[in-house]
Amino acid sequence: MNNVSDSLGSLTCFRGKISQEPKEFRAIFDPSAFPKVTYLLYEIKWGSSNKFWRKWCPNTPTHHAEINCLENDFKAIHHRPSVRCSIIWFLSWSPCGLCCRLIVHFLRAHPKVTLQIYIGRLFRHRDERNRQGLRDLVSSGVNVHIMSLPAYDYCWRTFVDHRVREDDIYWPCYFTPWMIFYMLEFQCILQGLPPCLQIWLKNYTGSPVFRLVLQESHRKLLWQSLHTANSHHQQLIFRPRPSAEHWYPSMYFPGPPVNHKQ
Repeated sequence: MNNVSDSLGSLTCFRGKISQEPKEFRAIFDPSAFPKVTYLLYEIKWGSSNKFWRKWCPNTPTHHAEINCLENDFKAIHHRPSVRCSIIWFLSWSPCGLCCRLIVHFLRAHPKVTLQIYIGRLFRHRDERNRQGLRDLVSSGVNVHIMSLPAYDYCWRTFVDHRVREDDIYWPCYFTPWMIFYMLEFQCILQGLPPCLQIWLKNYTGSPVFRLVLQESHRKLLWQSLHTANSHHQQLIFRPRPSAEHWYPSMYFPGPPVNHKQ
């Protein structure tokens, strides 16, 4: 694993934001890339206050970012067990199975805490331990979303220290296909279906290649879940191509905005 500080660059907390070069944020959260670090941005809101405490937490050579956050950054929660606390995480990689179990244990020990998680990529999504961990998170009441354009926009304007007007064009403008691939795979995970997303790295460049293959067992459940009006997850519409087993997205709904109301 590369040194975390080398990958994160000169990240510092400044007036509630993360001060960094835009290219560093893009490198860490770009859904089409495979960085070797995990980066966690988070917000905490206590009780009925309208103010947020914002911070960031990376992984280290010995601990995943989620564990560092729970063990080191959330100490104040242990001392205020009777106060309601709303937490939003923005993770560049989804939690592994072990981290999911520890998150569930933390929430059970702190019933006044509610947690939302926005995920940039799925970490080792074909590993059944990680798939079950994500299902356990959702079953325990955690709202888990694949990051969509509104979530990236919110992170960009909230955590990255650069001056933009409200009418500025958002950058980085990530292409939607990678988000759609991860959204589809996340639906397969929640439905208990086999993986539909294949990812491999090109030998000569190290760049990831994505391939989406839907088996017959995927289609009915995916179609139903992705078209349910009251779904808590992002909505997608797909059309079958006449030639084969591949389905391709024809329309993209960008997903829910970041929700601070619990």
